[in-house]
Amino acid sequence: MSLIRCMKGKVVVGRVADLIEKVLNWSKKSSLWPVHFVNGCCSPELMQVSGPRYDMERFGVLPLPSLRQTDVILVSGIITRKMAKRIKVIYEQMPEPKYVIALGDCAISKGVFYDSYSTLAIDEVVPVDIYVPGCPPRPEAWLEGILILREKIYRGEK
Repeated sequence: MSLIRCMKGKVVVGRVADLIEKVLNWSKKSSLWPVHFVNGCCSPELMQVSGPRYDMERFGVLPLPSLRQTDVILVSGIITRKMAKRIKVIYEQMPEPKYVIALGDCAISKGVFYDSYSTLAIDEVVPVDIYVPGCPPRPEAWLEGILILREKIYRGEK
């Protein structure tokens, strides 16, 4: 049944609203602007993902320097108590909707520093949407995490 032929206002409004929501979700998933919070040994993998071989930009992931324009934090490496405060500030400065991808064992579960007094897992600081395991995670895993987040955004999940 097409939108034009339908005579009931509620059905038309409902279908138009669904269509608008799908278009908005498609545009959100196709233009993810991340801020990178990379410290430790995961930074060479970020360079590979950003490079021409893996090319994050083909999925609409464009790194931007301004925190007030970004909507994704890519967190990898060791999170100390001092750095956790900065991550929290970055997260609070981002506009809604905002997403967090935790990359690597150190960010997810403190890695080899699991018994240190000064390290934290990222989900103790901010809510995490996608976990990408590995030490360090391969560029393919980074891209898979981004693709999973894109699908989550397209389905309208938070």
